[in-house]
Amino acid sequence: MTNALYPVIARQAELPMYLTGVGENSPEYHVRRESGLVSHQLLITTDGEGVLEAGGQTYRLDKGSIFYIAPSVPHEYYPNEGGWHDLWLVFRGGQIDALMKSMGFDGTAVVHGADISALKALHTLIMKAAGDPVSGGERCSLLLYEFILEARRAMGISDQLQGGDGIAQSAVRYINEHFSKDITLEELSSLSGVSMQHFCRVFRAHTGMRPMEYLANRRISEAKLLLVTTDAPVSRIAGEAGFSDQNYFGIVFKRFTGLTPTSFRRQRR
Repeated sequence: MTNALYPVIARQAELPMYLTGVGENSPEYHVRRESGLVSHQLLITTDGEGVLEAGGQTYRLDKGSIFYIAPSVPHEYYPNEGGWHDLWLVFRGGQIDALMKSMGFDGTAVVHGADISALKALHTLIMKAAGDPVSGGERCSLLLYEFILEARRAMGISDQLQGGDGIAQSAVRYINEHFSKDITLEELSSLSGVSMQHFCRVFRAHTGMRPMEYLANRRISEAKLLLVTTDAPVSRIAGEAGFSDQNYFGIVFKRFTGLTPTSFRRQRR
């Protein structure tokens, strides 16, 4: 049995996130998407077993497994022997990409043995709301956000980010102590003992900035302090703040403040 709904997208497109499809497949069939989807996708295995291939990895999907795939990620999934039964939904929106990354969803994520009872109940409500062509769009958007939060909890992504708090704090501490030296992204991720991609994701989730963006902000903060509290020449301040080139320092400083270092010093005094 296949039961699927694809809402007509009208006013929903103005929402930060909106449902583009929801359904259940019993059994699931063979799906191959060489260019991925344009939407985000979450799929829950309710019975049987399937196989997912994505990102050069092969994942076994048994009862209680959940997988997430970001847009444009090539993937393929198919049932294993004995059939595969699942619930799924796809969604997009003007703000959903940034939201999903900030919540820890990026690329492909798979977990096994999750408690999917709350997700199944929410999926039923979404199916019902999606069947209302007049006022179901806003209701679906609210339920979709709740579904994403519950999937995040069930997949343990929130716990991973909390565990990453130490990674972010250590990196921030290192940057604050060594900002005047040459610091690379590779160096920061290596010090944290995790992959560069995971480090960047965790750092941004906890600070709201990319690692090198935080480094630039820290250097500009130091430069502001030196400009206001000392009479040191701009060339010297650039070096002490971590910029090896005075011209580049001036460009970055103006991008952050709207002023040249000299103008900033004159105004503050």
